[in-house]
Amino acid sequence: MSREMRQAEPIHVTRRTVGLAALGFVLWGVGYLILWLSPTGGRLEWVLCAAGPLLLALAVLDHLDHHRRRFGLPALVLLNIAIILQAVVFFPYAYDPGLSGKLITFTYATWGAAWLIGSLGVFLVIGRKEAALEHGDKTPETQIHASFFQLTMLAVGMLIYGISWVGFGVDRGNHYMGVLSIIGPALIAVALIAHVEHLALRIGVPAATLAIIGTSVWALKNVPRAVSDVFTERAWSILLVYGVGGIILLMGALACLLVLVHKKAWVDADA
Repeated sequence: MSREMRQAEPIHVTRRTVGLAALGFVLWGVGYLILWLSPTGGRLEWVLCAAGPLLLALAVLDHLDHHRRRFGLPALVLLNIAIILQAVVFFPYAYDPGLSGKLITFTYATWGAAWLIGSLGVFLVIGRKEAALEHGDKTPETQIHASFFQLTMLAVGMLIYGISWVGFGVDRGNHYMGVLSIIGPALIAVALIAHVEHLALRIGVPAATLAIIGTSVWALKNVPRAVSDVFTERAWSILLVYGVGGIILLMGALACLLVLVHKKAWVDADA
């Protein structure tokens, strides 16, 4: 398929799906920024943080039929569980804000489990792509455009990041886990960079660039975990987790909005 044909091909999600994802990133990002800049001590910020990932999961479910044909139902189930677990992290605090800071092990373990389960979902996608090649399936609706290298970088990056969070649950100041928390997002950034040509054609150069920048900042913000103990200090931890994290999430929302204004061709289901 020529470059011009790929660029004109409808994007395989609906405007509603992208809109839900954008709103999810906005709510989550705003929740993080409130926790950084002006925590209310109440439920608002925690409810926003929980609602964000739930909307992202809803965005995946909103276009489930198409995603299922391409990636397979088992992979989608695992990926959605991974997203929902990131909302579950905030449930106790939304119920009782007084629990903030008292469920560290639960928070780190649940967050780590989310990324480990998500990684398994991507590995299933790799297996599906391999099976399709073995059977000579070149159906456009089921074709997985990402290469084995790109998918492997994504899966391994998520796996390593998940391991780092499980390790932090045992020892928040573990510098080895800090190194892993850099390597994981860095590999995910590599996967996006390696896939940038296709991403740029489908969602536009600005959105693809913003996604790569956001992922790169995500990796860089974890450098202090590997070289110092600043994350054990409350002020620095709040800045790097909620402050920088909130900005990254809002960058994700902006990337979704750029997709909405960039893409001129959409699937029929959006009509």
